[in-house]
Amino acid sequence: MKILHVAAEVAPYSKVGGLSQVMYFLPKALKKYGMDVRIFTPKYGEMMLPEGAKLALDTQWLRVPKEDTDAMPRAHDPIRVRDTKSSLICNVWRLRNDANVKVYFLENREYYELRANVFGYKDDHVRFALLSKAVLEWLLVRKTQDPKDTWFPDIIHCHDWHTGYLVDFAKRDPRYSKLCKDIKFVFTIHNLAYQGNYDFRYNLDKYQDDAKKRLIGLLDPKFQKQNALLRGIVYADGVNTVSPTHAKEILTPEFGEGLDHYLDQYREKLGGIMNGLDFTAFNPATDECVARNFDAQSFVAARAQNKADLQEVFGLPTDPRAFLIGSVGRVTPQKGWDIVLDVLPNLLRERPQIQIVIVGRGDDHYCQQLVRLKKQFHKQLGLRLIADFTLPRKIFAGSDAMLIASSFEPGGIVALEAMRYGSVPIIRRTGGLNDIVADFNPRTMKGTGFSFTSRTPWALYGAIVEASTFFLQKDMWHKVVANALKYDSSWEHSAKEYINWYRHVTYSL
Repeated sequence: MKILHVAAEVAPYSKVGGLSQVMYFLPKALKKYGMDVRIFTPKYGEMMLPEGAKLALDTQWLRVPKEDTDAMPRAHDPIRVRDTKSSLICNVWRLRNDANVKVYFLENREYYELRANVFGYKDDHVRFALLSKAVLEWLLVRKTQDPKDTWFPDIIHCHDWHTGYLVDFAKRDPRYSKLCKDIKFVFTIHNLAYQGNYDFRYNLDKYQDDAKKRLIGLLDPKFQKQNALLRGIVYADGVNTVSPTHAKEILTPEFGEGLDHYLDQYREKLGGIMNGLDFTAFNPATDECVARNFDAQSFVAARAQNKADLQEVFGLPTDPRAFLIGSVGRVTPQKGWDIVLDVLPNLLRERPQIQIVIVGRGDDHYCQQLVRLKKQFHKQLGLRLIADFTLPRKIFAGSDAMLIASSFEPGGIVALEAMRYGSVPIIRRTGGLNDIVADFNPRTMKGTGFSFTSRTPWALYGAIVEASTFFLQKDMWHKVVANALKYDSSWEHSAKEYINWYRHVTYSL
């Protein structure tokens, strides 16, 4: 299959959030399984190119219509390419001599090259609608140049709200609908809370976009109020989010971000596929950040040494008998810190054998509470309330368990990273965490962690006590650690699921 991914950020060229990492690893994994994969993304002013990489011009003077295209010629007209009154003029570049996945970059001086950041501008809706329309204009050019010899996608995979416009344009704009009649469009929701460059939650119901009206001109002030994410959901042939459990959760008002009614209406085309983990970058056998390397066959002594190193880094007593819990990530309500802070004082007081190390920035009032607790329990609590990109590896490799008490968690990447290094997750059952972690069963000796369901301090307290009790039974504890280390969370595994999804969308509609 020929697959074109379209996204606002792609590592290593532009890196802001998790989407850029997905766009780096997923296409490469798909290519390993024989897919003909390409990527289309903006060419930002601060774009980072790998050393030695050079760009070649693919398409010059690409004319992207600003307004509704009903009155425009159906085919690309090269004579009028310099018409700037009705069109925005772009170029498309590609990486030259790239042996990996081919990447195309959309160049426009006003909307990309002169911007210091990827996101955060009041005209972001225009910038990413331009990306969406430009993909279709670029395909028109390719189709009219030499339709027999030109690469043309079977599937266009659109990512997040930035490309929801693309799905709508392709399906309902007469200029593009004939071009796209044989292409299947799939749409991945990485974060349902972001639906466009507008906060739709506070609109009155009568002003909410229902995706029925055609998209209007890019520069029309009303264009901003047309919900790009909703339109991707409504008009795509297949929709998915980043875990099977989260795909079910977003059908409810609690997790649906105001779109649960629409998601339920189109639930037959909705699914969930877990993101993967880069096994090369996250590898305890080769990671230079950890004191001693190890794998699933040689972890016992190595992890004990890494634990001692971690205790020393945080200024805690070096005690192999201590049950050392780690926490990595934002200190916010979404990560469950309201209930964690209800639990910690009693837990540390009643369980002196428990130690906790925490890395991450967050809400001031939560961080202040942790600082006060540190003064009271300085031999049990270690803090680094800053962003750190290397210390988490030490925590994964040296902590006995990883605490993830999230109120919601679409993907659950921290749990994957922790298990890769043998830190046993203690999680609340929600979203991707529910799909990743299986409770340890002492009878079957299967399972990779411990969990609780109710969003209450007592439920969390019980899960920690349960895990700490199993920690005292070394044979059992080593088994659950081994199970976690052997868990298959590679991108190759995710790629297989995406290929099956593509085939389902292609052949079942």
